[in-house]
Amino acid sequence: MVSQLPSYVGVDFDDPELMNTAHALVSGDLASALDLLAVTRDDPHRRELVLDVLGAAGNAVLPQLLDAEEERPDDVNLLLLLGSAQSKAAWESRGAAGMDQTSDDQVAGLLKFSRRAHETLGRAAALDPDDVAPWAAMMSMAVGAPTHRREAAEVYEEVVKRVPDLVGATFQRLHASCKKWYGSHEEMFEFARAGAAGVPDGHPNLGLIPSAHLEMQLYLGWKGSFPVRVWQVFTNSYLKKQRAEVDAASDRLLAGADDHPRSLWSHQIFALYYFDVSANDRLALHIARSGERASQWPWGYRGDHVEQFERARARVAQDGA
Repeated sequence: MVSQLPSYVGVDFDDPELMNTAHALVSGDLASALDLLAVTRDDPHRRELVLDVLGAAGNAVLPQLLDAEEERPDDVNLLLLLGSAQSKAAWESRGAAGMDQTSDDQVAGLLKFSRRAHETLGRAAALDPDDVAPWAAMMSMAVGAPTHRREAAEVYEEVVKRVPDLVGATFQRLHASCKKWYGSHEEMFEFARAGAAGVPDGHPNLGLIPSAHLEMQLYLGWKGSFPVRVWQVFTNSYLKKQRAEVDAASDRLLAGADDHPRSLWSHQIFALYYFDVSANDRLALHIARSGERASQWPWGYRGDHVEQFERARARVAQDGA
């Protein structure tokens, strides 16, 4: 069933209703998607995940969403779905390559759809000022195609006013704070450590710690002399030096219940870190709580995300045989 969804739709969650609704949406059933968004209005953590998944699925029926908006321009859930779909269209237009390998036409597509997403989500925020969802959805564009340099920080401030520990938006803010985007290594690690320190055991935001180190490893693989880059990529020497901090965060995640909509995703972040450093005992603990389906990020940093996730699962199975 998962294979029927476009490859850009995330499936790393345990929510059968959401999975069924995503499939219905790509087949043209807007009503089910809007109904699910409506019933999650007072459940912001699930609502963020629902909007993220259905927004991506909505890119497949974007013309139908635009037609519906003309008929119901003040339907806040329709605006949320449309704005999130426009945001996904912007990223799909841009592609995944670095900017030096991105064509002018791809950049034009990114800017066109991002402007539309900004406007649509802004209208949703105005119609329901207390709802965190439009601000969370804006984070993607605030990172990828901001209207000004501080937009990611400003949008995240609006998120925090409403829900301080919203997972997807917090990870988007982490990425915005890293050196390859708009910040620095120091800012990234300060943000990650503060975010992890402020949540209870079992909270997915504990994954901020390995995420920051994975970002740093990626940066080291891009920068420096060729021998240094090769050394970093093939030995993971930087990552191996971070075991104490990552193990402490891992202990805290494992100590809690996997009852958050983003729990599986957080376990997969830790799993990639432990896969890279060949800590198979820790890898097994997180793989066991990662679900059956691969997250696009961070496994996509290493190639095809499904193949990389299956490699990690195969290593655990082999060790346990």
